[in-house]
Amino acid sequence: MPPVVVIDFDGTLTEIDVGDAICDRFAPPSWRGIDERWLRHEIPLPDAQRQMWALVGAGPDEIRAFADSVGRLRAGAAELLEEAAQGRLEVVLASGGFDLYIDRILGPWIARGALPLRFANRLVWKHGRTVATFPHPDLSCATCAVCKGEVVRRQRRPGRQVVFVGDGASDSCAAPVADRVFTVKGGLFEQTCRERAIPHTAIVDLREVLAILDGS
Repeated sequence: MPPVVVIDFDGTLTEIDVGDAICDRFAPPSWRGIDERWLRHEIPLPDAQRQMWALVGAGPDEIRAFADSVGRLRAGAAELLEEAAQGRLEVVLASGGFDLYIDRILGPWIARGALPLRFANRLVWKHGRTVATFPHPDLSCATCAVCKGEVVRRQRRPGRQVVFVGDGASDSCAAPVADRVFTVKGGLFEQTCRERAIPHTAIVDLREVLAILDGS
């Protein structure tokens, strides 16, 4: 049975947090204060996202075009997704981000069948405003609409290795339940794993994940 790689999107599969870049470009600076409230655990992430994305003054075409300009995949992402397209491993996307820009950036790989399972939030437009919605209530936890830990748990099968790769604060739930944890070097997730003494491997290139899986 091939291994399963459950992976975050913003800042993990991509070089930067694309959602944050969109808010920086199209929302007033006050969105950062809302994000900081979530990071201080004062409000759940979905509440923060509803408030932040309500400030975004751009339509879907503008957001897609901007995502095209900034949404560069991390080194090694193409190789990881090619392994998935060839059926040599499974890649499951678990993201607290939004389908509009995720599907835009990953479109060629989605078309090739590399990512049959994708869990993310959704952006819709009502009365000319951006509205964040959360279509996976069965995957939610106390802080996230897409709990990475719950996604990892659902991939478990006898004899199957499930690893997790992430970079940010919303990835913490996956650390205790994955068979192996990879963190993006220098990210908040790496810091959390260090503080909690959770075994992890810090990486900058997703080919490092492939190399370790090939040797395990």
